[in-house]
This record gives sequence, C-alpha cells and structure tokens, in this order.
Amino acid sequence: MKYPVDKVFITQSFGKNPAAYAKYGMRGHNGLDFRTRFADSPLAHRYITSAKNGIVIEVADQGKFGYGKFVRIQHYKDEQTVYAHLSKHYVKVGDKVKAGDRVGLSGNTGASTGPHLHFGFRPWNWKTLLNNGFKGYVDPTPFLK
Repeated sequence: MKYPVDKVFITQSFGKNPAAYAKYGMRGHNGLDFRTRFADSPLAHRYITSAKNGIVIEVADQGKFGYGKFVRIQHYKDEQTVYAHLSKHYVKVGDKVKAGDRVGLSGNTGASTGPHLHFGFRPWNWKTLLNNGFKGYVDPTPFLK
C-alpha cells in the first residue's frame, strides 16, 4: 500500500488521544493524520492519492462534523481506505482508481482542528472487527511503504 501523500509527516498516530475520540464511541484515533502544510503548500492544499487499486464506493460531505468531505475506496477482498477532511474530491462513486491516482485535495473540513489528511484502513475482514473500538479500522502503518 502506498502513502496517500507525497510528503510523509504524521501528526497523529493510530490509537492516540482516547479521551478525544470517546465521543465517537472509539478507543482512540482510527487512522493516521498527515501534515499537509509545507513551504511549497502554504495553504496546506496537497494532492491526495489512492493507496491501492480499487473502486470508489463513497464520496460524501458530513459538513462540519466527522470526516467533512471524504472519499472511501474498496480494494481487493473488501479492504477499504478512507481519505478525509478534503477540500475537494476528484472522483465519483463507481470510478476505478489505481494506486497513485489523485482522489482529492487536502483541506480542513469536518471535525478538524487544522488542515491535514486523515487516512484510515480497514482490512479484508473488517466486518468482523466492528467491535474493535475503532469501527473496523486498524493501524495502517505496517501496510504502508
């Protein structure tokens, strides 16, 4: 699985800040947060790319709540990735994407404290993990290269 950003700087790891995520019924942060503000992107707008080949199954906007603008992609054997807090999306439901294809532009939408990308990963058996305290998400770190 590829990193969904071109510059890798993790600002919040999986499972961190349990108190902040208890209101969502979780044991902690259910993904990785990537910094998107750098000298070459002072407005923090960076292209977000698909981590794996797949099909876009959800493109939504939760307004000022949760993920804000986000894209969800289904991969081989029901794996899923989610790309959240986007300012813009470049795909629609049903689109086939390859690893590295642009799916969105980073932003600060939803329940976000600043511009970044929230990236989540559900493995092929995620439906059996719905009660893991992270809504079926697992730490994507070991899967990323």
